[in-house]
Amino acid sequence: MNEVDDDTCAPRRLSTLLARAALVLAVAGSLALPVQQAAGSGATEMLPDLDQAAPGDLSAIRVSVGGNTRFRLGFSSAAENVGRGPLTIHGFRRGTKTKKMQADQLIRQTDGGVRLVRNVGGMVYVVHPDHRHWHSIGFARYEIRKPGDNRPSVRSDRKTGFCLGDRYRAPDAKKLPNFRPFPEQGDTCGLGKPGLTGLFAGISVGYGDRYEANIEGQFVDVTPAPAGNYVLVQTVNPDRKIVESNYDNNQSSTLFSLAWPKGRDQAPAVRVLKTCPSSEECEL
Repeated sequence: MNEVDDDTCAPRRLSTLLARAALVLAVAGSLALPVQQAAGSGATEMLPDLDQAAPGDLSAIRVSVGGNTRFRLGFSSAAENVGRGPLTIHGFRRGTKTKKMQADQLIRQTDGGVRLVRNVGGMVYVVHPDHRHWHSIGFARYEIRKPGDNRPSVRSDRKTGFCLGDRYRAPDAKKLPNFRPFPEQGDTCGLGKPGLTGLFAGISVGYGDRYEANIEGQFVDVTPAPAGNYVLVQTVNPDRKIVESNYDNNQSSTLFSLAWPKGRDQAPAVRVLKTCPSSEECEL
């Protein structure tokens, strides 16, 4: 979905904001008019359902950070929308002096209306050698634990955010109600446009958002970690601010071994032992 320039964020102008949002989404084909804040009589909500895939493509690399040697465990991450309705996020701010956009969720309803859920997250413009665009912050969290322990034992990720979009079709997409064969959400996230005051992002029904290993933020620093078995846990929508129909599939994990066969000056060896979709617990 293309980004839009929108500075109507004052509460007294909420109806105008919703009308504009609905118009843009209707043109894009993902939501319909009219707009309303609550479901009408007999209407039901078509909620997204974010399914977090198990971490994959685990590998460790050696990097130099500020002249110091560090070791990073890189991994891929993917989340799919297997719900009845699209995940649609609208970010906006009063003007360019405000660095962070507030992100609201627009929920499609069966009577053609839309419910607005305020402040499900935020968006910031990120400048990085790999890209320059707006990131949705707080969308997912990565952490490494010891088997059987639900507390992080190694540093959590430092990912700056996510550029949400329809990047691939889910394996069983055609079986999902309301799946459409063409992606509806764009994936540019305001590329090269730091002056935007509003834009849309999200994941359509039957599509997924994927990030490759070691792309900016797709890693956890394992420099201090001793040899042993660990669990890499990925959680989408960790604060549950985004409204979904199901939260049971928001966590997935991978059990792996970490070893230092060439000493602490060389990258550690990593071996995947088990993957555990839809679970934060992963043991042999």
